[in-house]
Parts: sequence; structure tokens; C-alpha cells
Amino acid sequence: MRRPKIVEFELTTACNYACKHCYCNAGKKSKVELSIEQVKHVLDELKSAHVETVDLIGGEPLVRPDIYEIIEYAVGIGLDVMLNTNASLASKEVVKKIKKIYPQLKVGISFDGSLPDIHEFIRGKGTFDKTYKGFMNFVEAGFDVTILHVINKKNYLYFEDMINFAKKHRVSLYVDRFVPVGRGQLYKKILTPNKKEIEYVRHLIEKHKNSINFYVEENISGGLCSAGRTHASVLVDGTVVPCGHFRYDKEYYMGNLNEKSFEEIWKSYDPDVLLDACKVCSMFKRCFGGCRAFAKNMGLKYDPIFCEVESND
Repeated sequence: MRRPKIVEFELTTACNYACKHCYCNAGKKSKVELSIEQVKHVLDELKSAHVETVDLIGGEPLVRPDIYEIIEYAVGIGLDVMLNTNASLASKEVVKKIKKIYPQLKVGISFDGSLPDIHEFIRGKGTFDKTYKGFMNFVEAGFDVTILHVINKKNYLYFEDMINFAKKHRVSLYVDRFVPVGRGQLYKKILTPNKKEIEYVRHLIEKHKNSINFYVEENISGGLCSAGRTHASVLVDGTVVPCGHFRYDKEYYMGNLNEKSFEEIWKSYDPDVLLDACKVCSMFKRCFGGCRAFAKNMGLKYDPIFCEVESND
């Protein structure tokens, strides 16, 4: 039986950054952003459905003035909570307030490189120092911190530096792959990695796997995509999608929490709809269809990184 292990909950599309790869085109607050009472309703639904971990995401969650109340409520009903942030707003005072509410909070902090030039190519001038200060505030406060790192064509050659950066600070490293969604569509020609570049990243993960804690997405490691199987995302208006990268594809929407319970939405959804023609391919058990969101947003039927039938570089 499928179980929802991790559900991302998009609290806002407001953000103080304008990253080139942003899947939700974050910046302005959405007109349909959920109120605090609606947020609590969603959290209740996730708890009732026995979701293992709720990942609070944005936009930038720390721009919501009620973020402390949201974390406190989620923890109060027994949810395991993670915060996904760019950390630029994580002053010592902010981190201290969060620590008082929930010292066991898992914190994911986005770095696109361990050097300012690499990081700031994606996030803008001056963003590295701001994120690093917030990152250190969380680390020094004793939080369980994971660096969130999205591989793209511009930063893949610096991946080993990112690994060493994570080792130096004794934190975990999450590795994902750029998918051209939202604002990312504007930059797909310069950011989209190819097969050889992803293979280079996989080689380094294998090389360092015994000296650092990695969390690696299937669109890097290979294997059957977890979208709709163990993972889902709740968008800013309460819409549930199997993966946030399907936010603009209504044909893949699972339902909306303003209309149905999360448990009902989850149980009625068939994740095989994402596999399209791939599931009848003789090579399916070798590549498992790769990343379906990547294929769709590249205008392809197949994922060129993993497909065992179509030729790719």
C-alpha cells in the first residue's frame, strides 16, 4: 500500500529572491495564498493521513509573519516538520525563536554553489553572504541542517567543492536536478544538464558516499520516481500535485484540499498516469521512465538522462 512519506506544503509564493531556476516563479505573494486557519486545516489533513514528514516550502516561508505559529501548530498536532529556506532572513533572533518552538526542526538551506560566483549566478549578487550567515545561525544553534543543492549545467563541475563544503560544516547534502519549470523555462538552454554531466555528479556521489550523508533524488540516482507514490506537494491554494514540477499541468492534479480530504485524494490517485508510454516499454525496468516532469517540460516523451531507447549525449 502506498504511504505518503514526505509532503511539501507551499506556504507562500512570496520571496525576497528571484532565482533563475525557480519552479514557482516566486516573488510576489499569491492572491490565493491560504490564511492561517486554512493552513492549519491542511496540517490537520496531513496528520490524519499519517504523513511522515511535512516540508514547509515557498517561495520563502520565513516571509510569512505567522511562520512561528504555523510551526508551533504543526508540532503541536504531532507532525514531523522540515523547513525549506534560503536562510537570508534567518537572523540569530529568528533562529532563536524557532529553536524555542521546536529544537528538533529539520532545516533545508538552498546553496547553488560553495563559492559566491556560482551561487549568485542563480540567486543574484550579494545572496551568498546572506544565506551563509543564516546557514551558520542554524548550524550554531544545533539544528539538523541539510544543504539543498540543485544540479545545473553551470554548477555541476563545482559539485565536489559543494560536497567538501558540506563536510566542513558537518551537514547533510540533498542533491536534485534542474527541471525547467516556472522561471526555469526562461533559462533552460543555459541550465539544463545533459547525461554526461549527471553521470559526473553520480560518480562523485559514489566516491564520497561513505564520508557524508546524501539525500539523492531519483532524477539523479535513477529508479522509479516517488511522485505520487511516497511524495506529493500541496500548492499555495491547496491544490495537491504528485510533484511540485507538475504545478502548471492540470491533467496531473490530484485534487484540492478545499474540496476533499488529503486521505481521499491520496487513495484515489494512480501514480502510473505519470509514466505515459514508458510503462509498456521493454526497457522500463532498466530506466523506470526517468523524470517525467523533466521530459514533459523539455517537450519530450522520454527523459534523455535515463532513457535506454532514445539516443542521448
